[in-house]
Order: sequence, then C-alpha cells, then structure tokens
Amino acid sequence: MKKLISSVLLLITSLLFSSCEKGSIDHTTLCRFTFLYSYHSTSLIFVAAQNPGCYVFVSTRGDGKSVTRQVNVESNDGRTEQNTIRTAVENNFPYVLGTNNEIGLIIGMTNFDGLRAYDRCCPNCNLQRALQWTGDKQHVKCNLCSRVYSLETGVVTDGEQGDILRRYNCSFNGESLNAWN
Repeated sequence: MKKLISSVLLLITSLLFSSCEKGSIDHTTLCRFTFLYSYHSTSLIFVAAQNPGCYVFVSTRGDGKSVTRQVNVESNDGRTEQNTIRTAVENNFPYVLGTNNEIGLIIGMTNFDGLRAYDRCCPNCNLQRALQWTGDKQHVKCNLCSRVYSLETGVVTDGEQGDILRRYNCSFNGESLNAWN
C-alpha cells in the first residue's frame, strides 16, 4: 500500500511540475519560426540568442512564392537588418510569428532564464498593437494602454496590471534558431 501511495504521489508531483512549465507557453496563437545560422551567420538574431540582455524584434514580409520573403530584424541597440530568404529549404519553413507576422516576435537572451521568444503584440489590447522599446531597452511598452513589460520575465512592471507577454518555446542549437508552440 505504501508503495502505491508513493507511486501516486510521485506521479502527481511530476504532473504538477510539468504542467507549470507547459502553462507558461502560449498555445492560443500559432508560432512557427526557423532561422538557419548557415545562411545568416551574421544576423542580429543570433547575437540576441547568445548574449544576455540582447533582444530583437523579428517580423516577416512576403510569402516566399509570389513575393520574396524578408525576415526583418531590429535590435534593442538600434541596429536593423533585412534578411532575404532565397533558398528552397528556408522558403519551405512555415513562418507564423504569433498574433501577426508583420508585427512579429521579440527574441532574446534573459539574464537568468535563458533564451525567450515573446509575441510582440500587446496581450492586453483588443487591437493588435506592436510593443516598442523603452529607454532602457530591457522593457517594452504598449503605446495604447501604456503598460510596460519586462523582457526578463514578461510581466507588467508599470501601468495597470494585466496579462503577461505571450511566450513561445525558443531554442538555438548552433545551427538553427526555432520558436514554436
């Protein structure tokens, strides 16, 4: 009997811990993004993926078929770049950047919790509003509702309390950066 109770408690504990991690990833809006290091090794995306406190806004334009696909990047230090997607390999990847591809994602390395990908749309406004860098470049602000969000945690740090930033899984293995849910 003690063995059965121990097994049940172990199962419940493991489910609780696994559900906490899954619960922090948004599944209400689709996110699928892959960016290959071999084709874009100097991209600001990879700088942000490897350096704590560095973040980038990432958006796309074009469908890769009738209109050449562009991956646009703006770093929190003010640099911008346009990456043209020219290979069949890259054009076959789905590019679904959360709530709105043209607004896109925020990708970067936190100081304590590793690589993150957030939706760049304000989670508290009914209109799709692009979040903007604040003066310290470690927070983003919605110009409609005036909430300020920490990029370290995704929580509201200034303004009326509300939902945290929508977060997606994110990984960089040295060959590709992926964001997904």
